[in-house]
Amino acid sequence: MARGPDALLAQPAAPKYKLCHVGFTSPGGDAFNTDKDKNGFRYDAVPICNGVITAGASCELIQYEPEKHDEYAKKFEDFDAFIVRINPGQLSNPGVIEGAQAKFDALMRDMVKKGKPVWSSPDVQTQMGAKDALVKIKDLSCGLTDTLAYYSEAELIEGFKKTCAFQPRVIKQNRGSAGEGIWLVWLQDKEYCKAFGDASLEDGDKLKLMEMNDNHTEYHTVKEFLEFCSKGPGGAAGEWKSVFPGKYLEGGKEAGGQLVDQRLLPRISEGEVRMLMVKDTLFQIIHKKPVEGGMSAVGGVNIPTFFTPDEPKFQDLRKKFESHDIPLLLEAMNLSDQPLPLIWTGDFIPADDDGRNPDGGDIYIVGEFNCSCVGISNFGAGCGPGKDLTNVTDENHAEGTRLTTLIGKKAVEAIDEIKAKK
Repeated sequence: MARGPDALLAQPAAPKYKLCHVGFTSPGGDAFNTDKDKNGFRYDAVPICNGVITAGASCELIQYEPEKHDEYAKKFEDFDAFIVRINPGQLSNPGVIEGAQAKFDALMRDMVKKGKPVWSSPDVQTQMGAKDALVKIKDLSCGLTDTLAYYSEAELIEGFKKTCAFQPRVIKQNRGSAGEGIWLVWLQDKEYCKAFGDASLEDGDKLKLMEMNDNHTEYHTVKEFLEFCSKGPGGAAGEWKSVFPGKYLEGGKEAGGQLVDQRLLPRISEGEVRMLMVKDTLFQIIHKKPVEGGMSAVGGVNIPTFFTPDEPKFQDLRKKFESHDIPLLLEAMNLSDQPLPLIWTGDFIPADDDGRNPDGGDIYIVGEFNCSCVGISNFGAGCGPGKDLTNVTDENHAEGTRLTTLIGKKAVEAIDEIKAKK
């Protein structure tokens, strides 16, 4: 397959469906477009389009321009489906006209109402990608029943003081994807209570905290931690080493202000298992092991090992997730009218069996879903100023093409399914 500026394949003469890959170039140059190649497109855009074309549909490469919203809205009427590859926040960057994200989201929701799939739609990104999705799936085999979400300071104070009095916890903010604002929390100098609700922590009780973006440790009182989560460092929160500003509830639920509270699974130190999915099909398993001395496997602080979907050690996880949980996911999140994302991931943490596994083996708990704009790492060498697909090795190009070919096939399959229901 060609890899230079002319890498996009010719469109089919009689395409089964008409799709478009929707990207966006932010004002501000390279610093605000870290996912682009030298041609100004997202580095994996052309391979994704080629995957759709290979499946017998057309796929036009479009860069959305907020200043010409009405023109694009009219143009989009001609397409059957949309693959949106705009990184979260790019349409709100400095220099972008005010309200661009809201207008674009409204347009995509309108397409969904017309029966035209959007991958991933604003609602799927918001509800499936948000951390409180873990609350909605807490009763599935991949969930934890003792998962709570806080949307206000009062809820946080009341809930956290009870949960942390009972067990070590993981507190997760909704924003970010590299472990910032995800804290492991242990009670210090005090015994945990025997049953949930038997005790509630005092403001002066001491905590040990580890932030997952870099595994650094801090020691604070309950009062200081809760103040940091609500209002940020300084004042009653005291001084913090974290380079991120706290204020996790800022803006309220509508703006993504929330915290999720889950039981700490100590075996997170063994690493997380990422399931790379294409619609309902597992493409690859990645075991992400923390670097020595750490507990976090997020961001760049992990050692990845790649496995094929039929890796024996993960077959029980695969069976439960593919056969049982995936068919229930969208319904659990009130998204049953939407298709599964085309490319998405679930990150699983190993845990000792708690009675739900008939064989008594390990269980795996979802720590996060990512369905916003999952990158295709095999093409990563083609990302950046002066780079394109010619910088990608033959081996990586072949493996990446195998993935995008499946993406194209699954996109056409999903449209077939939607039309069959009408």
